[in-house]
Amino acid sequence: MKLEEFFKDHEIPLTGKTLVVAASGGPDSMALIDLLCKLREKYQFKVVAAHYDHQLRADSDNEKDVLSYYCQAKKVQLINGTWDKKDHPKTGLEAAARAFRYRFLIKSVHEVQGDYLLTAHHGDDLLENILLKLIRSGNPEEMNGLQAVGKMYGVTLLRPLLAYSKQELLNYNVKNQIKFVEDETNFEDETMRNRLRHHVIPLLKQENEHLLDNGLRFSQAMATLSDLSKQKVEEIGPAEHFLGQFYRLPVEKMHSFTEKEQNYYWQNFIWQKYGVRSGDELSGFTLKKYQNYFYLWSNQVKSVASFEKIKLDQEFEFQNRKFVLTTNKKALPLYGDFWSSETEFFAGNLPSGSRLIIKNGQHVKSKKMFAQAAIPGFLRSFCLTIFDQKQRPIFVEKTYQNQTYDHFAKHYYLYDLKKQ
Repeated sequence: MKLEEFFKDHEIPLTGKTLVVAASGGPDSMALIDLLCKLREKYQFKVVAAHYDHQLRADSDNEKDVLSYYCQAKKVQLINGTWDKKDHPKTGLEAAARAFRYRFLIKSVHEVQGDYLLTAHHGDDLLENILLKLIRSGNPEEMNGLQAVGKMYGVTLLRPLLAYSKQELLNYNVKNQIKFVEDETNFEDETMRNRLRHHVIPLLKQENEHLLDNGLRFSQAMATLSDLSKQKVEEIGPAEHFLGQFYRLPVEKMHSFTEKEQNYYWQNFIWQKYGVRSGDELSGFTLKKYQNYFYLWSNQVKSVASFEKIKLDQEFEFQNRKFVLTTNKKALPLYGDFWSSETEFFAGNLPSGSRLIIKNGQHVKSKKMFAQAAIPGFLRSFCLTIFDQKQRPIFVEKTYQNQTYDHFAKHYYLYDLKKQ
């Protein structure tokens, strides 16, 4: 029995567990519930069916009736949920329906103290998913979306039917006289998935009767390769959040990586931090190597010119970040500090060509100090500069602090109130 093999192969214990099945009343989920019921006596686990009525079709009550009749006969607990029509959005209906359904399913798992959430995705679904992602993006991670074992909001998610074809499940239902409801929209050609299902995949199956086996093998291999690539990415570690809107990484951390591997790291990093698939060109982002660092930023980042008076011990803002300047130490990570006998300060951008006073009383060009701090030109206007009442720069973020000695100077502490 392939279902039993699934749990053995993935070393998933069943005895004493509670399995919650996402049940639609369709042929796939009805077959899954029945297959589990046949294993239930052997492994002594509990089966719970969780059904969510989206109220998108006039005959959706039929699904609840079929499930209620089956669950009563088989002594399976049934949890019903309904998506109120007033919550139906005018656009993005399919995505919203999926979000509400999974919210209900996760809630159901918690209600019954379930151990696993099971869905009835099968081999044809897997192949459709691979082809859809190949057509839309070709991104390996997206093509590998239907994993046999995964996590969703902390709940273990299982797809134990990926080794079954749609036809096998239909044949199983007929043989075991299991009633189900077929969604009529599945027979329409309105969506790309349905067009692939009705026209493309049948032709591919004619070319190779083992097509679904190959799809499953491809998915499993991709999962292994993805895990290996993730391990390699983790060797580098995360890039440092820098100046609020940028990221930087020491070049030495990538010394053993090829250019292609480096590019993969940044694609993965952009996806994790920005939720954007940037592609090989890192479209929409700039990656710059400057001195001993790589710098990354979104092309939507823009510098805002500002110059405002700072009130001590009161929050002020610069480039969408919040700071406080004080003479009192706080129970916060210190972001910067300087000494000054002045009592009035201003915050803003350091004008290009500015000169900074160093210990010997001489001046040095700010661009030299920025270069020593390994901060490239584009980022320099994003560095917070604090000026005294004569508008002389006495502190430049990550770059400079007042170096002149004054017997009457006080120690000023700068704190960044927004987590970097």
